[in-house]
Amino acid sequence: MRKIILILFVCITSLNYFSYVSAKMYKSGTIFEKEIKFTKNFVLPLSDGKWEVINSYNFFYYFPFKGNSIVRLENNEALEFIWVERANLSGESMGFIDSAVNEITFKDKYDGCYQRPEYYLVEIYKKGGTHNCLVISHIETNKEIFTPDDPLDNNPELKKYIKEKSIISPSIMLASKHSYFSRLNRGEWFVIRYFANPKIFKSPKLNYLTEESSEFHKANISRFPEHKKTMDKWISFSVKRHRHLEKLFNAKEYHLLNLNKYILENDIDKLSNQGEKKNITEDLEKLNDLYKSGAITKEEFKKAKDKILN
Repeated sequence: MRKIILILFVCITSLNYFSYVSAKMYKSGTIFEKEIKFTKNFVLPLSDGKWEVINSYNFFYYFPFKGNSIVRLENNEALEFIWVERANLSGESMGFIDSAVNEITFKDKYDGCYQRPEYYLVEIYKKGGTHNCLVISHIETNKEIFTPDDPLDNNPELKKYIKEKSIISPSIMLASKHSYFSRLNRGEWFVIRYFANPKIFKSPKLNYLTEESSEFHKANISRFPEHKKTMDKWISFSVKRHRHLEKLFNAKEYHLLNLNKYILENDIDKLSNQGEKKNITEDLEKLNDLYKSGAITKEEFKKAKDKILN
């Protein structure tokens, strides 16, 4: 689940060694609402509700990384997970950086910014040492947490958290990965991972509960048109997230992904126009779903809501 975090987890050394990496580290159990501040310039908006820090971590793989994992619960059921990770590459040799980032991002055996059978959608910009990557997929939750394919992809803190708190996790979760690195971005490399309970998007019942057999698998989804609608919603929301993240990443215009084709017509722009809708209650429910999913910010939610009501 957090591939970059765990490749050389055993190489973690003292916290003092990583003190020059300015990403914030939060204690397990810390509660956030509305947003989480990861660095001075990187504040991530959160969907409505209380988010709890599962754990924070640091590790060294070519260069130092820091990260936090957080979860949103409802009646002890996991609705969303987010992993936020940052590496500070300023001051490193450019040739070394390019080689290391390329190795981690595009040549990992189990996960990366390249097309794999279990990935539903991959969009990439890559030129020289710069990359901008969006991956859409689904995961078999228990397998990812307790028996991952990669023996190094182990998360004891998450296992402990789930067991001790008796967290109910859906068998299948929707997933997205957002990665951006450029030497022009203050030497920072961010990787953001989202995992969402399909019920958030009013998914039909799932009857096939393994990664390969899931209704959401790219090879199967054509047989399940109602589940495809759910995946299309997830893609649209994830695309909107990625566009917002590109702003947070301070991505250059020529590094941006062309994602407009994935945005559903009935997303926020259409919801914001009351004249085009017949049912205000339905509009507000859909807008609220967008906000809860984290696809839009609180300010965007308020602006669209005002347009619907007025």
